[in-house]
Amino acid sequence: MEALLNAAKYAVVTFLAVTTANILGLEYGISAGIIAIFSLAETNRATIQHIERIILTMVLSLIIASVLFSFLGFHVWIFALYLLITYPITVQFNSHQAIAPCAAAVSHLLQEQSVSVDWMFNEFLLLVIGTGVAFLVNLYQPKRLDQIENYKEKVEEDMKAILTEFADYLLADDAVYEGSISLVSLQDHLREAITLVQTEGENRLTDNYFYYREYFDMREAQTRLLHEMDESLRELGATSPEYEALAEFLHHTSDKLHEKNTGIRLQEDLKKVEVAYQETPLPQSRAEFEERAVFYEVLLDCRKFVQLKKDFARRLRFMHVKRTLKND
Repeated sequence: MEALLNAAKYAVVTFLAVTTANILGLEYGISAGIIAIFSLAETNRATIQHIERIILTMVLSLIIASVLFSFLGFHVWIFALYLLITYPITVQFNSHQAIAPCAAAVSHLLQEQSVSVDWMFNEFLLLVIGTGVAFLVNLYQPKRLDQIENYKEKVEEDMKAILTEFADYLLADDAVYEGSISLVSLQDHLREAITLVQTEGENRLTDNYFYYREYFDMREAQTRLLHEMDESLRELGATSPEYEALAEFLHHTSDKLHEKNTGIRLQEDLKKVEVAYQETPLPQSRAEFEERAVFYEVLLDCRKFVQLKKDFARRLRFMHVKRTLKND
């Protein structure tokens, strides 16, 4: 679908640019279509950047070529000299990708053996038509909110599955924990979602964009904590009463994990687990001490996990996005 849309845009901008140039009676009208093609990009922001590069490179090209043709004559080797001088300069300005359509404009001067004001104006109008048509056509961008919402649901389902895996391991007797199988899926879905949000942001800066950017930034931070918890759980041994309390909390967190949860109740539940942990007898051996230290690291990661969601909910109150928050 994306490929068909881009193909349609290339066809439309070429037709409109060339037709407009021909209606205005410009010479080499096809160049307006070529400039329009080079100006198009996947997002509005990228298109503007392409246009800036083409304008800069065109100005440099026409100035340098005019000077060379005026003093050294209209020869093919002068055209080559123009490229030899201009290209390194455009590299410095990071606009060298636009050298092709600009070189085509210079070739018009060479072919017509003229650097008169009329020919310069002709090339200037071709530039304006090509870049202008590309900008206007590319203003149409399909909304990706449905896709983003779909990825949001996938990310939350992955997180629920991971938390459930953690909890099930803590409750299992004689189980060997080999890591969560859902972490890879979560990482992939997050990466794809963030890419979509960035693309949407480069096309339209709306309240929804700012919301989703904040949301997936929060989930990405939580994912890093899940990786740390995953590593810590590999070092825990047989189940114990405090493990059961944490497992119950993780199951509860999994059940209540959604975008509208403020994290307040979860934070209160976690404090009860921490209090129960502090009331357990002191370790009697080095192995018990090390295991207890690892378990405490998991508790700290859980605290950070919930705090991230609570902070996100607090920021959401200052954003102009209609989302109903719940404390459960």
